[in-house]
Amino acid sequence: MAIIIDRNCPAEITDSISRRFPSETIIKTMKLKNVTGATASHPDMQIHFLSDHEAVCAPECAEYYADALPNVRVAAGALTPEDTYPRDIAYNAARLGKYVIANLRYTEPYITEYYKKRGFELVNSKQGYAKCSLAVVSESAAITGDEGMSALLSRLGGVKCLKVDQSGVGLSGYSHGFIGGASGLVRGTAVFLGDPGGSVKEFLSEMNIEYFCAASGRLRDFGSVLFGGD
Repeated sequence: MAIIIDRNCPAEITDSISRRFPSETIIKTMKLKNVTGATASHPDMQIHFLSDHEAVCAPECAEYYADALPNVRVAAGALTPEDTYPRDIAYNAARLGKYVIANLRYTEPYITEYYKKRGFELVNSKQGYAKCSLAVVSESAAITGDEGMSALLSRLGGVKCLKVDQSGVGLSGYSHGFIGGASGLVRGTAVFLGDPGGSVKEFLSEMNIEYFCAASGRLRDFGSVLFGGD
């Protein structure tokens, strides 16, 4: 299996994740050609794992990820991320149990068609950075700092959601980042790129979800920690 992280993620975080999951391969992202700033190398802006053995990515990344993920069928999407919102969110979809949450108008068609055929429920989100905004910590639980996303999740059956203040999440070049972009789920363990705080830890403990902090101090948004490749 493989863990995909931002190529600009500090070595201390990368090494910490590698020590925690020694059997997994660490893959660093490439930089998108038409996106500037920190998000150009964010995993959730360029590739989406449909399952452990299938993924779809921006066309310019297809060869790179096909080589890096030999056990995954990597498809090239039809949409190329651009530098302005919402043209940059094609691959920023979040899967939460039976639900797939995204701004469906701008989501890569390969993603929506794949999940439709397999009986997933597609949920439209006004927040286009769905994966960034949503820290999926289990098949039925998530954490978000986005008001709209919190309200949306409250209407989904069987989903537990914790609303947090994510103003303290760091993201280079922006006033703040997103908690989803500062986390990921690896083999049932919620991974955080920093310390998520007491309320998050209490929520995870109540839900019996194991967690791991790859760094101390402030959470940092590096475009999610993605996991797949079986």
